Amino acid sequence: MSGIEVVSLSYYPIKSCGAVEAGEVAFSELGIEHDREWMLVGSNGQFLSQRTHPELALVQTRIENGRLVAAAPGMGELAVSLERDPDSEVIAVNLWKKRGTGTNEGAEAGEYFSDYLGRKARLLRVRQARSVKPECRVDGASQHTGFADGFPILLASANSLAALNRQLAQPITADRFRPNIVVEGAPAYDEDYWREVRIGSLRAFIVRACARCPVPNIDQRIGELSKERPVTEVLRATRRGVDPVGGERGEFFGQNTVHAYEPGAAVRVGDAVSVVERSNERNWQPAE
Repeated sequence: MSGIEVVSLSYYPIKSCGAVEAGEVAFSELGIEHDREWMLVGSNGQFLSQRTHPELALVQTRIENGRLVAAAPGMGELAVSLERDPDSEVIAVNLWKKRGTGTNEGAEAGEYFSDYLGRKARLLRVRQARSVKPECRVDGASQHTGFADGFPILLASANSLAALNRQLAQPITADRFRPNIVVEGAPAYDEDYWREVRIGSLRAFIVRACARCPVPNIDQRIGELSKERPVTEVLRATRRGVDPVGGERGEFFGQNTVHAYEPGAAVRVGDAVSVVERSNERNWQPAE
């Protein structure tokens, strides 16, 4: 299959906060550099996300001049150095039953997000990466991720989004699904059958369809989650099924992806995408 290309690239320095859109991204073993490298946790260590705090969508982020910069509405800016402090407090994290550790970015960062959210919060940076589930590992590919839910990369298709939008009363944009790489040029939902792809010079493997939580119902420009769930309702009617990897039931959109890391690896908007290996069966099964 030819004619597929990358049309957008995004990464999310702080989990559940605003995206950084880029024309080119570099990769580490954990995925796109700085993607989900930071995460907010509450006083009990539970991670904070748009699932419970949709206003996090309005926190803009960027990486510049050796700093992570965050800007919450009405809060001014917070700057955190990218240089690690060897004396930072190390905190254990348990994100979706995948354990790792993070370092506390300090009192100023904690106070900033506590004030914004109206509850106790701390900003952590990845220290010990978390493992990809054993059943989703691929020889030669990364087996770790930072504070992403479970995988280094989320890939989505613009034509699949267009198909979804034809069934929605109000069309939505791809940022609702918070993908890293959006491609265009393949038939809608053809990515369900992809197993290995080459994105520019990056070799990557699609290992699992992505089951969606309520977050795609949040307009990322408004940061509110209403009682209505229009995106979930349409996906439930058209894309509800069972993930054969773990037997999880859900509504699927986008593809969880691991990559073969090589130093200097990068992907650019406009890069060609080739499907190296595909299956005759899609990677989720309709629910009975």
